[in-house]
Amino acid sequence: MEELMLFDIPKPVRASARRRTRSAARVVDGNISSRADRIAKRNRVLTARYYYWTELERRRFDDALRILSDGEFFLEERTVANVLMEQDEFFNTLLKGRTSKRQLRRMFPGFDWN
Repeated sequence: MEELMLFDIPKPVRASARRRTRSAARVVDGNISSRADRIAKRNRVLTARYYYWTELERRRFDDALRILSDGEFFLEERTVANVLMEQDEFFNTLLKGRTSKRQLRRMFPGFDWN
């Protein structure tokens, strides 16, 4: 029997594996566009906020963790704790310099340091 072909349907061809290429991070007018740069900057601000809550506002560790994770950065408490361990050198710099609210405001103007 002869097949009746009403439509010219092409046979499926397996597509080659396509990967999206990543471009290099660009900094335009001081704005960071790389994911790693954004995370590094976030971690520095998070550490400064932890310093603010624990040293200047005299909050307990668990209270500061809750404020940072639920109210300011929306991260898991474990992630916040990991960032603080990684940023230990910056935190110690803040401690040794007895960084004031005014200095924090100059370093990170986007947050309320009052």
